[in-house]
Amino acid sequence: MRSIRWIVCSLLIVLAGLGSAGSVLALFVHTQVNDTDSYVETVAPLAADPAVQSAVVDRLTEELTQRLDRFPQVVTRQAERLVRRAQSLVSSDQFATLWTAANRQAHAQLAAMVTGKATDGIVRADDSGTVTLSLEPVMTELRTNLRDRGFTVVDRLPTFDPQFEILQSDELVRAQDLSNILDRAAAWLPWVSLACAIAAVAVAPRRMRALSLVGLATAVAMIALVVALAVVRRVYLQNSDIPSSEAAVAAYDALAVSLISSIRVLLACGVAVAVVGYVAGGSRSATLMRARISQLIPRGSEANSSTHREVPGPPR
Repeated sequence: MRSIRWIVCSLLIVLAGLGSAGSVLALFVHTQVNDTDSYVETVAPLAADPAVQSAVVDRLTEELTQRLDRFPQVVTRQAERLVRRAQSLVSSDQFATLWTAANRQAHAQLAAMVTGKATDGIVRADDSGTVTLSLEPVMTELRTNLRDRGFTVVDRLPTFDPQFEILQSDELVRAQDLSNILDRAAAWLPWVSLACAIAAVAVAPRRMRALSLVGLATAVAMIALVVALAVVRRVYLQNSDIPSSEAAVAAYDALAVSLISSIRVLLACGVAVAVVGYVAGGSRSATLMRARISQLIPRGSEANSSTHREVPGPPR
């Protein structure tokens, strides 16, 4: 009977560890897909990232000079110089406002794209798995900036919509299916994981040991997630189709920051639970540790007697 209880306990601990990892991913997908404010708060700092600013300027310059190919070369060169000088635009608070507004507008379409229900809009996904963000608001402001500098040729150009690549994945369809599963699991998976952890401690013959193993399983699951994220990051950034690797690094790290924070919190909690369960357990090493700790901490009565001073009474 005792061995059966340990087998059941072990299965529940494994389920609790796997469930904790799945819960972190599920809550991350649910938050980033459904919560516009959280998404905008995550991507807003990218407007101040030098790598992203440089990539945006390069994309605007490339798009504008291509449109000016039919003009004399001197005009194209002048336009390129002026666009480069417009670096101040993407370094300004105005660009940060445009970036935030574009991403807020894009969030609903990005969520639809992730769930496989994308439509044409400010965020687009093609058959190759490339996801782009429209820079039309920034281009409109840039054309106004160039016109104010005396470069009126831009008035003769048609309206066009440059795209800024924010993601490229050949497995986009598979990622859409996985994101749908995780989004739905966010409502119940954390509770199931917690129930497995509680049940594992309840059925275990030695509950403190089981509690320590639950914490250890959670910590191991978080470490595995960190390793998996590092591998995914490296594979993604090695993609030769990414136009700006530095901007891709900044975007990936910004989107993953909340996920990494959640992993760190659960990792710390898992280690703390494992230590508490071990120290409070009935193993010989834990008993010796508690005895040594109690020897280092003076008892209340001894501390009072050592500090007590006899007050002399009145003379007889």
